[in-house]
Amino acid sequence: MKPSRQAVVVLLSAGLLLSGCSSSSDDPEDEGYTGPTLPARTIAKNKWQEGPAKPEQHKPFPYDINTHCGIKWLKFGGRWWVLDSVFPGPEQVKGEPPPQYTERLAGYMTLIDPETANFDAAGMPTMQFVPTEDEPPGCA
Repeated sequence: MKPSRQAVVVLLSAGLLLSGCSSSSDDPEDEGYTGPTLPARTIAKNKWQEGPAKPEQHKPFPYDINTHCGIKWLKFGGRWWVLDSVFPGPEQVKGEPPPQYTERLAGYMTLIDPETANFDAAGMPTMQFVPTEDEPPGCA
């Protein structure tokens, strides 16, 4: 039994369409970039992760946010940052979300460029921070 020319064209077209839709990339400059898949972190008792004093761009560093006063301010790379935006996107951290009531959130901080840093944790949207000259207000 010989397949018809029309059937072959339809099958090839469907195969090309499906392979084009599922393409992803590991290069941050590519349109199909889905980001790294990092394992969920757990809090190490009595040890805070704050990243290095001079972080490299596009490298995720283990980072813990103190959530006692909210998640608006943090110190990373030797300077203060303030929350600028929260946005959904490709999930960067795979695993169980953190407990709902905790004063510390374990995740990863990534310096995107000198003026932008992203924080990602399991089960959470990406939080984008920008540097600020201001110091955080005291916790009420």
